[in-house]
Amino acid sequence: MIKLQKKAYIIFTILLALLATTTFWVTQENSTVYVAIPIASLVLFTLLLIAFSLAKESWFDGEQFTWKELRAAVLVVLAINLGSAALLLIAAEASHIDNTLNGLNMLRICLLIGAPIGVMLWVMLSKIFEKKNIVMLKVFLISFALLFATGVSQLNRKLADAGLSRLTTDIIRKERGGVGLASFLNKQEPPLFVFVQIHDTEERLVVPEAVWSATFQNASMELSVREGYLGYSYVSHFDGRALR
Repeated sequence: MIKLQKKAYIIFTILLALLATTTFWVTQENSTVYVAIPIASLVLFTLLLIAFSLAKESWFDGEQFTWKELRAAVLVVLAINLGSAALLLIAAEASHIDNTLNGLNMLRICLLIGAPIGVMLWVMLSKIFEKKNIVMLKVFLISFALLFATGVSQLNRKLADAGLSRLTTDIIRKERGGVGLASFLNKQEPPLFVFVQIHDTEERLVVPEAVWSATFQNASMELSVREGYLGYSYVSHFDGRALR
């Protein structure tokens, strides 16, 4: 039992570091009340870890408390934290992915890389916890796909070249987005889209309301473009106005 407790304590500590990282990340990127979910799950996970470290060996031998119950509690909290953090992060980054030229291709690649990472991590944990669960598999698959996509987009955007290049293009059409998951989780108005032709490719961009209201079909728009750190150009200003 002592050997099991020491092994589990190490695993819990690693998972705590993972949850702390995702929670800190989401609090930096999303300022809505929904960040209370990953924060609360992190606090609960910490309390579980403290209780486990102070637990007596007899707790796991009788009917008072079992390893199976502790394992189930840990997995539930882990799923809540990862799932909520991933959704809040991708919701905050969604408009920036739209404003990344060829951003849809970047998103696809990220999802295809992030999903297998999540699956492999859960397979490792399932062997350690001796627990197979299709729901947890899906949570890890989706969460790591979204976390990877958010991280790559932020890396490309935030470390982009400081120099700006000016690009004038014509507006093909403009649309008002619906109340989707991203705007709901960000507590923002639906996004405002303009469709433009850039390098023989139609791009959908999210623009500030003042710019969207003043534009019309076939009108010209000046875009300020930065060369992204990972090679994906990012549109930072529209007719001199930043998105936020």
